[in-house]
Amino acid sequence: MWNQLRAITANSFIETVRQPIYAILKWVAAFWIGLVSPSLAGFTLEAGNDRKVMIDVSLATLLLYGLLTSVFSAGHVVSREIESHTVLTVVSKPVGRPVFLLGKYLGVTGAVLVGYYFLSLLLFLTVRHGTMETAADKFDQPVLVFSISAVVISLVAATFGNYVYGWHFVTALTAWVVPLMTVALVLVLFISPSWQLQPPTKDFGDCQLLYAVIAAFCGLLILTAFAIALATRFSLVMTLLGCAGVFLLGLLSDYYLGRAAASGQGLLYDLLYAAVPNFQCFWLGDPLTQELTIPFRQVALAAGYAGIYAGAVLLLAWALFSTREVG
Repeated sequence: MWNQLRAITANSFIETVRQPIYAILKWVAAFWIGLVSPSLAGFTLEAGNDRKVMIDVSLATLLLYGLLTSVFSAGHVVSREIESHTVLTVVSKPVGRPVFLLGKYLGVTGAVLVGYYFLSLLLFLTVRHGTMETAADKFDQPVLVFSISAVVISLVAATFGNYVYGWHFVTALTAWVVPLMTVALVLVLFISPSWQLQPPTKDFGDCQLLYAVIAAFCGLLILTAFAIALATRFSLVMTLLGCAGVFLLGLLSDYYLGRAAASGQGLLYDLLYAAVPNFQCFWLGDPLTQELTIPFRQVALAAGYAGIYAGAVLLLAWALFSTREVG
């Protein structure tokens, strides 16, 4: 069973990374986080508030990227395989449907994680650079030199490999840019804007931004599980609408359901509040921008909640897929 699960996971991961929509969403989000978000934040006209707006917009971009990527990826690796009956060649062999669904979920989650990690690196670099609030502000040269070099080297290597060795360009570009951008961030942590050595904990030693990024990804674990579950029964458009609806309900559950449940307005509100995923647990942009302390315990609880809820949704996906005719 483990060999089967590993094979399905690896195949789903490669299929997802090779999709053109995967690269489009990743690089559009990178462009927004790296260039558009700092530019928009510069129009707040309030000293010191630009950085907060930039972080808030960038975290929202990460969530939107994860939502769209998980839905389109799930639609490709699940819905299309069912509609084209290629899934029959897998489940007709001694591969259980739970193993098939779990492998698809792990593969899609892995691909989303790779893109999310890359965008998170870019977010940290952008926050370190900051916004140009005044004309007297200087560029953070280490950030620009190392990050641009990582992208350029990756483009050259992927193009050369595609032309000479026949590498898949999108996959090769991802394989190069992620580790090189990691090296760029590590170098930036040790080098100040004036090209002086500094302690690596100077810029992000409090881990508050890291906690916010991790918590947001925990929410994506639930959204990816919903995408897999809905893809077993519905088309890509319906899966996207369903996941967007779950996401919006999760953001509003505290306001509309939590208050009613806390005031004792009935068992129905208690059940709905417990059933709807509370995405406010994963959105730490508000306390981050309000300069409140985010404890590690809160992130750990959010991760545990996401794991349990995602597991429950995958059980629902199994129930939906177990009676789905694939022949």
